[in-house]
Amino acid sequence: MIKSKYILFIVLGLFLIQLNACKVSKGFEALEEYNYFEAKHLFEKSLNKEASPAAYGLSVIYLRKDNPFHNLDSAYHYALLSVESYSKVKHKKHEKWQEDLSYNLRKAKQHREKISDIGFKVTVLENSVKGYQSFIVKYPWSSKIEQAELKRDSLAFLNAKTENTSFALSSFLEKYPDNKWVSQAQSLLYRAQYDETVMKGETETYVKFIDKYPNNPLVKEAQLQIYQIESKDNTIQSYYSFINNYSNNPHVADAWKKLYRLSISDYTRKNVEQFEKQYPDFPFPELIAEDLKLIEQQLFPFVSNNKYGFMNGEGQEKIAPSFDYAGPFNNGLAVVLDNNHFGYINKNGQIMIPIQFEEAMDFSKGRAIVQVNGMYGVIDVSGNYVLPPQFIDIGGYVEGVTYAQSPKGFQYFDLDGELAFDLIFQEAFSFNNGMAKVKTHTLNAYIDRKGNYVCKVTNGKIRYFSDSLFVHEMRDSSCLIFANGSYLENQCYDQIGVLSENRAIVEKDGKYGYINRNGEVSIPLKYIPFPNYFQFAQFKNAHVVFKKGNRYAMMDSLGGSVLPALFEGIGDYGELIPITKGDLWGYTNHNVRLKIKYQYDFAFAFIDGTAIVEKDNYFGVIDLNNEIIFPMVFESIKRVNKQLFLVKKDGRFGLYSKEGEAIVETTYQRIIELDDGLFKLVKNNEISYYNALKNKKIIANK
Repeated sequence: MIKSKYILFIVLGLFLIQLNACKVSKGFEALEEYNYFEAKHLFEKSLNKEASPAAYGLSVIYLRKDNPFHNLDSAYHYALLSVESYSKVKHKKHEKWQEDLSYNLRKAKQHREKISDIGFKVTVLENSVKGYQSFIVKYPWSSKIEQAELKRDSLAFLNAKTENTSFALSSFLEKYPDNKWVSQAQSLLYRAQYDETVMKGETETYVKFIDKYPNNPLVKEAQLQIYQIESKDNTIQSYYSFINNYSNNPHVADAWKKLYRLSISDYTRKNVEQFEKQYPDFPFPELIAEDLKLIEQQLFPFVSNNKYGFMNGEGQEKIAPSFDYAGPFNNGLAVVLDNNHFGYINKNGQIMIPIQFEEAMDFSKGRAIVQVNGMYGVIDVSGNYVLPPQFIDIGGYVEGVTYAQSPKGFQYFDLDGELAFDLIFQEAFSFNNGMAKVKTHTLNAYIDRKGNYVCKVTNGKIRYFSDSLFVHEMRDSSCLIFANGSYLENQCYDQIGVLSENRAIVEKDGKYGYINRNGEVSIPLKYIPFPNYFQFAQFKNAHVVFKKGNRYAMMDSLGGSVLPALFEGIGDYGELIPITKGDLWGYTNHNVRLKIKYQYDFAFAFIDGTAIVEKDNYFGVIDLNNEIIFPMVFESIKRVNKQLFLVKKDGRFGLYSKEGEAIVETTYQRIIELDDGLFKLVKNNEISYYNALKNKKIIANK
């Protein structure tokens, strides 16, 4: 009897299993026929016995949008159930599901991944830190987890960056310590701590910042700011006061050196000796000793065996040729190149500023531009950075300031590295006569040394014209404008030229004339433009050429006739005036009398009684009587000054006096004027010099 009951129980169990399996199978059949009501009913009936495939089927129904049961949360719930319940049954059932239903764990996981992909798309549309965090928690299996984490961290960083407070940034770092923006966030946090503590120009706030955040890397900037504030006057007194009041500041050494350089700014023995007596506690006595020894010595770079060294004015070697390049001495220092890097030496050949720069310029006004890691900075004569090497471009110092370009734009800095004013420009140029041309996204303008706008326009371009006027250049006209933005009445033209000798070309309706620096018409607009007339019709020596018909004439600055329209070409006004009526050139006097007949292929202006002429592709020099001073044998002649000419013959250069005497023979590959009267002579990779003012002799290494 017991055995019969046991057999009956087994048969009943098998029947029920078969029945449930049948329900799941029928559920999948109904699902294939889109009979969602029947499929849902059958799957729900099978959840207790066939949880994994039944939950899978329900999840599919809830995921699809072509039925009234569509619900993403329910689809998510049953997808989780299908995967989690799969492992709770025996392997034989897995095989049965595969055989009867084509269902397995891989299929369940693929479906679950599909749901997480939809969840990710929804999260991306929401695009919030909270949403991405919720997705990460809700879908830990998703292949999109890394993307979600990246987007969450990115958005969180952007929010913290936008708020830009130390609280927001530190909170971000605490919540997301392993994200890719940690370094940027930490830098912003350092800056926020700095900005929230200090007040520009108030030394005590920088001291407070240093005490509060001693490990913040901007402590160095605070120390620098203290130094710059306390020494902003750039005077001996301000540097000495800083040294006494902030003895632990790392810029004390720099302050001493600047105090020293200011005290000996004339770089004379007298100044050095006077400084030594006045400041016995100066911590760099070696600088004084070196300067006293070298200050009056003049040295010149030379080349030997492709290496640069220095010699004195007698050609004696003073610094052995060991550098790949060397520049001239300025402020007691010369730039040198070794192993593709630049540094600076003193006149004793000692390296005063380490050879470490990718580029280095000569010193000027005690400052030099250098390059490190592709970025530019400025150093002083002691090698300290006035501007750190973090700029894309830096201009030379003009009128005590320079422009520097960083990724955020152009700014102006003074000799001490202080911002001249707190403005950023899209473009900037050097100062000239107290003004600089700048450009923003909305303005073209000129500013003064304090950063105030002198004159600005919102459309077109602006150009300096004279002390009181600017040119506003628009698409189809150019007008004269005052600094206050008001226009000079009736002073708009098609084009306005550059002022030269108080005259500027103006063109309107196909005619041109001239105005003066006040915008007044000095010569009426009645002249016909000719090719390149904006270049060739500029006043020079108070006279200008113009075209009348097919001929050229010359007038003075008041429009008075000097030469009639008889010539096919006229050169610059001088003691005699170059003219041509055909293929050859000659010279006329101011009374239109031919003084030197037409005989040259080209004739240049007379200057100080001499003129360069060309014939048969050779050049020479003549005097006012057409007497040959330089024979017509030179390939080129260039007037260097009133006394000297640079000539080229047989491919080599030389220097000749105005009397035609060879001062430097034509044996050099190049001759370059370095300073007034000092020439660099290059021949066969060797360098020598000619001083036309001091000793009038060639300086060559012996």
